[in-house]
Amino acid sequence: MMRHLLLSTLFAYPLAAQPASTAPPLSRIVFASCCHESKPAPIFRSIIAYKPQLFVWMGDNIYGDSPSTSVLREKYNLQQFRPSYREICDLCPVIGTWDDHDFGANDAGKNYPNRVESQQAFLDFLREPANSKRRLQEGVYATYLYGTEAQKIRVILLDTRYFRDDIGTNGDILGETQWAWFERTLKASDAQINLVVSSFQVIPEDHRFEKWANFTNARKRLLDLLAQPAVPPVVLLSGDRHLAEMSQLPAEVTGYPLTEITSSALTQSGGNNATEVNRHRVGENYTMNNFGTLTVDWSRTPAVITASIHNIDGAPVRAISIPAPLRGKATTGP
Repeated sequence: MMRHLLLSTLFAYPLAAQPASTAPPLSRIVFASCCHESKPAPIFRSIIAYKPQLFVWMGDNIYGDSPSTSVLREKYNLQQFRPSYREICDLCPVIGTWDDHDFGANDAGKNYPNRVESQQAFLDFLREPANSKRRLQEGVYATYLYGTEAQKIRVILLDTRYFRDDIGTNGDILGETQWAWFERTLKASDAQINLVVSSFQVIPEDHRFEKWANFTNARKRLLDLLAQPAVPPVVLLSGDRHLAEMSQLPAEVTGYPLTEITSSALTQSGGNNATEVNRHRVGENYTMNNFGTLTVDWSRTPAVITASIHNIDGAPVRAISIPAPLRGKATTGP
């Protein structure tokens, strides 16, 4: 049976089978994106070898690209019953959000006609409980809280598809209902580490592909929200790009160095975009298949997060250390 570390969420998810007082703190997280259901994925064996306590899908979990819900479900089944993926599901909890290709169409947003049916197919893939509010609300955004006392990690999954205006409109991404939920969730969080997952990149501004910078008003709204004194510092996770990189904004923007770790893709990277410009990048990007990890050292005060990008064989190829941002934002960058 899957070993659950989950203690509580915003919704009614199952409680941990292991008593909270004896469960080890969450300290080994895998996050990944962009996995074609019909391609070999030997990288899953490397993920298993890492022994994650939590696996986070960040989108393009299949390449559905079809208005047919039955086609999406067939492709989800191929992914769901891949033996190595089933082994991950047996090893640790699996949570996630979606991006355009599992939503149903490239770069699609709120005007995609099959979004309601796509949502239920996606939640079936994640084996979301039948009584979950995530099945009743519009959009797949959710939050999960792991750990107890001074070792809590909150994961906030944004939905950047269901409410997103068309590209070129400089419109919205999250929609007012999700914005209000997101702000409430952040302000109410008492976690020591708060992770925010966006399917596409928040910080980078220079590339020509989909990103928050295509919606300048929404991006400013997000950064202004993160700068509010009542909002705890966060670490951003993203996928989509078929490359991996670390990006960082200076403390002047949000009151602390805001770090984003992008991990993509599990199967779709091809070595392109190695020379792509990103004025906010820390170090070099990595353009081959990869997965991301967060390893937390709770023995230090504040706890230290090591964010790593791993190649197909599981070897770390990029890494950055981030002191867990404290409330009050009195922390230094890596």
